[in-house]
Amino acid sequence: MAENQKRSLGLFWIIALLAGGGAAFLLFSDSFTEQEEQNNSRSPESAEEESMEPHSQGILKTNLDFTIEDFAAEARNLEGAPFSSGGNHPDEGFNTSGFVQYVYEEATGIRMPRISAHQYDLGEDVGREYLQMGDVVFFQAETLMSGIYMEDDEFMTATESDGVITLNLEEDAFWNDNYIGAKRLEENEIESLHPGTYSDHENPVVREAMNYLGTPYEFGGDTLEAFDCSYFIQEVFREHKDVYLPRVTLNQFEVGEDIEEDDIRPGDVLYFSDIDAADDMREDGEVTHAGIYVGNNFMIHASRTEEMTQISFLNDYWSENFTGAKRFDDMTLDGAAPAVEEAASHLNIPYASGGNHPEEGFNPIGFVSYVYEKAGTGTLPSTAEQLWESGNAVEKENLQPEDIVFFDGETNLLPGIYAGHDLFIIATPSSGITIRHLEYSDYFSDLYIGARRF
Repeated sequence: MAENQKRSLGLFWIIALLAGGGAAFLLFSDSFTEQEEQNNSRSPESAEEESMEPHSQGILKTNLDFTIEDFAAEARNLEGAPFSSGGNHPDEGFNTSGFVQYVYEEATGIRMPRISAHQYDLGEDVGREYLQMGDVVFFQAETLMSGIYMEDDEFMTATESDGVITLNLEEDAFWNDNYIGAKRLEENEIESLHPGTYSDHENPVVREAMNYLGTPYEFGGDTLEAFDCSYFIQEVFREHKDVYLPRVTLNQFEVGEDIEEDDIRPGDVLYFSDIDAADDMREDGEVTHAGIYVGNNFMIHASRTEEMTQISFLNDYWSENFTGAKRFDDMTLDGAAPAVEEAASHLNIPYASGGNHPEEGFNPIGFVSYVYEKAGTGTLPSTAEQLWESGNAVEKENLQPEDIVFFDGETNLLPGIYAGHDLFIIATPSSGITIRHLEYSDYFSDLYIGARRF
């Protein structure tokens, strides 16, 4: 995809329904500047900002099932935990943002971002004289650091020398000199960052996506133990919408309905270019990341930088690299194609020469034959050539789910199962059972020779 195909987001509002039927607004601004995730530079708090009175009561006034005493105890109990660069758990140690993230999630269920710069993007500014327990305080030295304000000028953070420690804003010179301000989560942010908000969400994709929160990120991962952003999208839509999407983000972006910026709603998938990629082999402007929009300017995604599936605020880091949005609602098969459902249940099972069972792997004819028999669709001939000769020919423009499509391999025909919307499921040596596109597949598009219906 060429660089000029990347669509930047202008200033606009989107009305979206959140759980409980309330209205929220999505705001993207094109006034953002480039952000480095790990080492953002922030300006010290001005005299005006120091006296800024916030409107929100933050976590002191929520409907969540915890008390501020619970919150304080969770933080205090971590005193003395070791420091670890990138750490966010007592077993491994903490850095500053990992400590903030852990306390918030364990005490309140609120899923704060993993990175200090992203924590800084949330909430309203809090003047120093209005600080209260739970506010997130920030310090700018060589890196941006965060901590949790407790009371009486005390805050907790993680330091390389002492691990998790309680310090004093006034008395500890280094922290006083490098203090740049504080943030307090607003009510809509608290709701958006808490998974419970979405338990009764009207969109089943959003509800399903929340089941994967916290799953470890792994580039190329294709199991529920660990996965990447495109597998997450594929799995959520397969599991709860009976929609079968390609495995790779770039190919997902080729299908579905294009959604205009002012029509984005929860359950739509947002795509980004040149961002959150695990390697440097991508072309400039290539779609590299995806997340599911959940409303109120937040998405859920399998994040490389967060190292897990997480709810994230769509800050400038994302808006500058936004490429487009897709809606896949019209691609659902609604249970009308049992052979396609059966085929999709075997996605990512390895390829095996001569294989015809999920426990050993599949080759193309073994896969098609197994699926048809398992789905109760019928018993097929044992070779691809016999399969080609025995079915009823179908023109490409008349393809229906469960038709068998054929490709010209080097030594024999390669059959796959048509899944609708120009997608088919096939066994390949490189990817095992995978979904490919008839038009956009670099390999298969030129090898298509026809289809048969049984």
